[in-house]
Amino acid sequence: MEDLKNQLIQAYKDENFFEFIQKIYYQDRKGDKILASALIEVHNNKEIDLIALFSEFKNSPEQHDFFSVRRVLEEVLPELDAPVIITANCVKHLTLEAGQDMAAGMLVSPFISFCANKPTRPTELLKHALALGDKEFDHVSTALIAGAKIDSADYVEQAIGLISGECELVKQRSIFALGRMNLDNEEQIIAAVNAIMDFTKTSKNDQTLATSLRALFALTSRVNKIEMLFLSFLDCHSKHRGENFIHAASETLFYDAEKVSLNVEKRLLDICIYTPEKNSGTINNLDYALEKILKRNDFEACIKFFDEFFQQTNFKVSIKEFDSFVRELHNYKDTYLSTLITKWLLSQNIYLCKFSLDLVRDFDKGLSLSFDENCIPSDSEGVYVYLARKACGWFFNQPKTAISLIESLISNAPDSELNEIEKAVFNPLCISYPRSITEQMESSKEAECKRLAQFANNVLTSYENYQTSIRAAVEIEELKPSESDRHTYWRHHNKLMDESMKKARSKSFLTSLFAGNESVLLYGNKSIHYIHHGDQKTRQEIPLQEISHSFEFASMHNVDPHGLENILWQFKAEGCQA
Repeated sequence: MEDLKNQLIQAYKDENFFEFIQKIYYQDRKGDKILASALIEVHNNKEIDLIALFSEFKNSPEQHDFFSVRRVLEEVLPELDAPVIITANCVKHLTLEAGQDMAAGMLVSPFISFCANKPTRPTELLKHALALGDKEFDHVSTALIAGAKIDSADYVEQAIGLISGECELVKQRSIFALGRMNLDNEEQIIAAVNAIMDFTKTSKNDQTLATSLRALFALTSRVNKIEMLFLSFLDCHSKHRGENFIHAASETLFYDAEKVSLNVEKRLLDICIYTPEKNSGTINNLDYALEKILKRNDFEACIKFFDEFFQQTNFKVSIKEFDSFVRELHNYKDTYLSTLITKWLLSQNIYLCKFSLDLVRDFDKGLSLSFDENCIPSDSEGVYVYLARKACGWFFNQPKTAISLIESLISNAPDSELNEIEKAVFNPLCISYPRSITEQMESSKEAECKRLAQFANNVLTSYENYQTSIRAAVEIEELKPSESDRHTYWRHHNKLMDESMKKARSKSFLTSLFAGNESVLLYGNKSIHYIHHGDQKTRQEIPLQEISHSFEFASMHNVDPHGLENILWQFKAEGCQA
């Protein structure tokens, strides 16, 4: 310890104190962890003034690791002996120097502990903060929270008194402090809640209402019988559309999910329906909150929220923004996911139809899904054909998903609609994806459901007739290109492929990784590598390995691209009002 203290004092005198701290910090963490004790001792003995040093400390990455050095002060601050105002200015300086980093406010908690170590410090700090009126940094709430650790009754009363003052900023900071005080006295909690409720009844200030929402939830969640006061606050301001207020509601839903009752959750979701599409942070909070709601199997609450939220945002926000919710939804593939896709394809809203595709867009090979029969109206004529065409139109590029959805309709579809469904499967699905669709149909021919087996057999028969017609057309000499035309086409095709390969290589990650060094295999079935050991090298031969990946392009994109696009858009837009 003495040796370390002497080194610290010497580094202080040599004006390389922070460089020394950065050098030994992680060593100390792995060893005896005596750095903090040594710093406290040399400061309190007035051999080094840590507060003065850190008051000049700059966030200069080229010189120091700012956050690791600042973390040293976080560890020792509560035990330092220093004037409270000078220390407060140091804390402000270091917090602002941190910029927008998530760790910027990490000094506040140690500073609160510092203030709470002496009864005079919170009083002095509060008096100074109120006189200064600093709009840039909040020491009012710090003083109140620290004071409540010493005398909660006195500082709750002071905070309530400040709420009834004239300065809006002081009111906000006082409300914030009441929400952060670790109160366990029921009378004090109720007094704080009533004061905030009385003040905010007529308030329209967005930041004040957002701060009040957080504080009131923190207070009322500690006493079960006063939850109705928080509900009353939410009802009173249910028509407020401020972005900060809505964001505060989303934070409560996400961060305090375990404490939020169903009644409170419903009110908060109703507020969050009006989230502006630009507020990605709020949407992220809602994403995580809805994921948790889905995990407890409250699917209806999620769907109700999305229906109203998409309407309010005019469908400018996609379900893709809720990726955590979508991932969780895939854990209920045969239930909730099936239900949601069925509802949205039946909605006659083109945006919701597109969102149903977004639910499975990231699965390259598609998913085997089925429609939820309980969502299909039994008295609506043509609904099965409608759904089959929607599945074909929206999931065309994922034929596995499209055909599985269509097959789930066959057992209950009316006989009068089966023929139209067969036509949709044959053209464009089967013609475009002959391998995957015919394989599925061959499998379905053996299905226990006779209707599905007959349906598969009919599609295969149609495809066989189509192939027969194609083979007959190929034999017509007048339709065959000449040898010179074929040669010209292949030269053109090879040129396009070469250009494509060059373009791909220029953007290749592997090319950049290996600095553009490529090897060309001229002959043989092995690759040769040399491993260097100083001046010597070892030859290593590695047999070539086969790497393959198969994918199926829609053949109609080449044969009749415009016709295909036309029929798909007909299927997508059919019956949609928006």
